[in-house]
Amino acid sequence: MQALRAALLRAAAAEGSAVGGPLGIIIECDGALIDAHGEGHRVAFNRAFAEIGHDCTNWSPAVFYDLMRLGDGTGEGVIAAYYNIRGWPMMLASSERGAFLKNVHNMKVRILREMAAKGEVPLRQGAAQFLDDALAEGAQVAVVAATASVPEDGLISSAMFNLGPNRAFQLRVVTMGGGSSEGGEGGSEAAGGQSEGEEGAPAGATFEQQVAAAQARKKAEAAKEFVRVYNLQKASGMGMAVDPKIMTAAERAGKLTPQLMAAISATLDTPAAQTMVVAGGNTLMEAGKSAGMLTLGVPPSVAQRGGFSAADALFDGYGPGGGLTWHKAKLMLQKHQDKLAAAQQQGRQG
Repeated sequence: MQALRAALLRAAAAEGSAVGGPLGIIIECDGALIDAHGEGHRVAFNRAFAEIGHDCTNWSPAVFYDLMRLGDGTGEGVIAAYYNIRGWPMMLASSERGAFLKNVHNMKVRILREMAAKGEVPLRQGAAQFLDDALAEGAQVAVVAATASVPEDGLISSAMFNLGPNRAFQLRVVTMGGGSSEGGEGGSEAAGGQSEGEEGAPAGATFEQQVAAAQARKKAEAAKEFVRVYNLQKASGMGMAVDPKIMTAAERAGKLTPQLMAAISATLDTPAAQTMVVAGGNTLMEAGKSAGMLTLGVPPSVAQRGGFSAADALFDGYGPGGGLTWHKAKLMLQKHQDKLAAAQQQGRQG
């Protein structure tokens, strides 16, 4: 894995010495465009409690964040963590708790999907203006969806609904665990009509096919570099040879990989050195940083106490003052490119 990361970083450094053309943005839907936990999952839970008559149960963002940390990573685990602290309803037998948890969680899932379909999960304040400023200067933007939800929840639909068709048609959407599309309100329409497809994809390929082809190419390039490094180590008596075929299982281990990020930027036609990742969580930033991209964190209020070790810079939302603006992002990306170019120059001299 370290060799794969090093290969991608070397490629980004090479790109940094010959920058030009449009800038790229890979933005996380569930954390950066919308506050999926604070304004999505939390609100849906509260509405589910009201629906079963537990009106006194109304989680604040801070309480919900604590429950997520105490739970087992599932919706039912979050509910159980709450009742383990507060105390279970007196009329609920211990043997019925499992069914109760499942029932409340299923109600929450239904409510969240209804909220998303109606556009009731709002955009984060200032996010639309950030995109407007970037798009006005020709930036290429991809939205990574379903990082803190499942595709069926439809949170990307709520985001696109609130962005409006003029913005939505200029964005490309990559959905984790599902399909991908370009343009269209809600990201539902596939791109078409290109005279030439991404390398390895047919002419007129959809954005999903282009990303898949680019990702496969990036993985192949990184795998070759991995094998080359380890075979050199073997020749030096430092290790054993590696067959490229054994890379397959490891590459499938995680979806948010540096190779995926490199593939998305390649499909946007913006090199990694000219691409920034704007995310509300650390995982997407880790993948982008390993691919040689600038990583900018805009954690929502519910996650302010989280760790964001992969962020090159953290912002208190969007807008002037302590928030992220397109002007700030451009300046930091230029410094990032200069740093990569300097690293490339040092490598040549060394």
